Amino acid sequence: MRASPLRPWRRALAVLALLAAGCSGQVSFDQQQGVPDYDDPDPDPPPVQQDGSLPCDLESVPAGVTLQSIAEDFARVVHPAMVREVSGCISCHSTTHARLFTVTQNGVETFYAARAAGFMKPESGSLLSRLVTTDMSARMPRGQPSWSAQEIAAVASLTCQLAAVETRQPSARPDEEFPLALLEPYSGPALSTYDNPFIGYDQLRGKVKAVFNDTWVRGEVDRFAQNVGLFGGVDYKDHFVEARAATADFFLGLDDLSRDVCLTAATHKTGPFTGLDLAQPLVDIPAPTTKQYEMENAARTDGTIPAGTQIVASTGARSGTTGWNLYTTGSLTTAQPYAFPVSATYRFTVKSRGNLCGPDLPHMQLKIDGVIVKEWDVSNDTAYADFVHAQAVTAGDHVLSVHFTNDYGESGVCDRNLHVDALQVYGPTEASTGTQRADAARAKVDTLYRRMLYRAATAQERANGHALVKDLNDIEAHLPKAWSGLCEGLMRSPDFLFTLPPSVENLSGKERDKLLLVKLALDLVGRPPTAAEFTALESGQQTWEAMVDGYLASTEFRDWYYQRMRVRTESEGTPDTDEPARLWTHLVVEEKPFEELLTGDYSVGTDFQQVARPAEHGKTGVLTMKGFIKNKPGLPHYNYAARVMTDFMGTLYEIPSEVFDMRGAATASSTVDPNSLCFSCHQTLTPLAHQRLRWDDEGNYRMTDVEGRPLDDSDRGLVSVYAYKGQGMEAFSTQAVKKEAFIRRTLNAQYALFFGREMRHTLDERVIYKRLWDVSKESHGNLKAVLKTLATSPEYLRR
Repeated sequence: MRASPLRPWRRALAVLALLAAGCSGQVSFDQQQGVPDYDDPDPDPPPVQQDGSLPCDLESVPAGVTLQSIAEDFARVVHPAMVREVSGCISCHSTTHARLFTVTQNGVETFYAARAAGFMKPESGSLLSRLVTTDMSARMPRGQPSWSAQEIAAVASLTCQLAAVETRQPSARPDEEFPLALLEPYSGPALSTYDNPFIGYDQLRGKVKAVFNDTWVRGEVDRFAQNVGLFGGVDYKDHFVEARAATADFFLGLDDLSRDVCLTAATHKTGPFTGLDLAQPLVDIPAPTTKQYEMENAARTDGTIPAGTQIVASTGARSGTTGWNLYTTGSLTTAQPYAFPVSATYRFTVKSRGNLCGPDLPHMQLKIDGVIVKEWDVSNDTAYADFVHAQAVTAGDHVLSVHFTNDYGESGVCDRNLHVDALQVYGPTEASTGTQRADAARAKVDTLYRRMLYRAATAQERANGHALVKDLNDIEAHLPKAWSGLCEGLMRSPDFLFTLPPSVENLSGKERDKLLLVKLALDLVGRPPTAAEFTALESGQQTWEAMVDGYLASTEFRDWYYQRMRVRTESEGTPDTDEPARLWTHLVVEEKPFEELLTGDYSVGTDFQQVARPAEHGKTGVLTMKGFIKNKPGLPHYNYAARVMTDFMGTLYEIPSEVFDMRGAATASSTVDPNSLCFSCHQTLTPLAHQRLRWDDEGNYRMTDVEGRPLDDSDRGLVSVYAYKGQGMEAFSTQAVKKEAFIRRTLNAQYALFFGREMRHTLDERVIYKRLWDVSKESHGNLKAVLKTLATSPEYLRR
């Protein structure tokens, strides 16, 4: 049964259609036992005004309503409509869409996010105003059936309940506190994204210098600078945007780099090859073996050759029970090549005799792969004798053959023939080395892994590396080149190319800490650790926290941070466009509050020290620096305002096709019409663009326009809900730094230095976000404290 209080707006209005005539009322509430009632199937429409605002009777909101109860009611009553397939919101406003209004699968989260973003206010631009507007280009859900009267009434009820609670219990503005939605535990699916930044151009330079002691300068030409585009780097001349991921071009550049620096190091025994004897043989001498070919088992090549035949004869026939008679010029050849296990010396024994005839003795040749290696004249004509020859042979398969070259006969008198009983191969004749050479080569492989990848090679990696060097040397007998080939392979290893060597997942203890230190040094100073730094951590001379402090206190860190901020602020390499990066660097080095990024009333010189600037800048930080304003036009464009909101508040603007089509006819005043499709973005962009009016597009300050008229750089009261009201850019700056969005955006700039991306703050990384938020508040915006928190966090250390 419905309680007695009547809605004042029900008494005042006949129908919502009279809205255009200027009728109004206030929302009050049906209650069931002191709590709001959402079950009326046919409620009157809420009295939303033409400007999108909603009059609320705050006194009618039950005293027992709390922020928590509103969030729970929203999740139960409104959120299901948002996530449904038809007439829902999530298809366009999920977390994967760059929209100001975001819907998740968690109703409480969605409520708190909507509240923080200002969509639950009884003002223009609210969720309710978009649901009920008669402008079809602005009404939500776009292109879908309208929500039911019951659902719209529930949104109106919750909107006014929230206004009442915030009036009764004043607190920090919801957009200036840590998002309450993110205090809820993450309940979504586990994210399996592989988070490990690929090495950047400057980090690659630092690594090559550390590993090879090589700057890749050849003939006074800086090959790194010459290939900066391939490596995705920035030189502030021709290349201004850093690549965010590995590209095919990167690996083209790596081909040239690795080939050059590796061969140079291997040839001169520098870098990772320092102290290594690359001339040592790679293959061990095994114990000798004997292989004997019995010639009586030969088969003629012009007949059927039985399976398993080991010797084929071009001519002749079996010589009695042993041997083969070459009665004409011909040869006995191994049917299959003989596999010589190693390059070494082998002893060949040919057991043969001759039939003498004429002035010359029977002539015999021993050939390997058709090349004569030894010749004999055979003088014994009754018994077989051994003809022995030692020959160096390269490892691998080789064809052996014995040849009779000078057949001769005198009819009825004599016939010169060659009888061959056996061919024996023995060797290698050198003393066996066991596994000494393989062990030495695999030890070199391990040394290269330790010096290039900062970890020991596994047994399989040592064996594979040894095999690769052997294969390369077999292709071209040049040991330094062969070892250089292994080096080139290691430069393509993920352990070389990612800031955190992926092998860290398979290690523990000091070996794992060593790879984590590699990442820390690359992240904070742009190079791998020195030997002394490795020793300090491994020996316990310094803790991990002390290592972090040491890096953060170094001039190397200052210079590295400055380079990273030059990239972030899209510097063009000029003193003016470098100024924002110098301010970032000054704040972190001097441990000043990071809010001075927007409120600093000073500039920073090339020595990173604070210097005074003209008073007209006021407390505007980077926002009135020439280097920031350049290439960001103001009115009648909104590029500057959009970049301010994107760069410092993290707002992403998406322009639907229907908005793009109507931009030509839009005016500054039309963009701030609450019923306009433009309003959701321009409720901020348009007043902000006006606040910059006294700074021209070149960053010069002026009080009047080109016609001498005074310039009004206030927000002009264009939007009642504008969060940064006041005169000039200082009004914006001093209020913007209080916003959660600014704090998060600034924290994300530090987070990206370690993780290569921004936090998934609405998903599985809300815990680390809260930790960074707390540290930033406790340290009064000290970015070094934030960086140390990140570098010592379990998320960074993967614990």
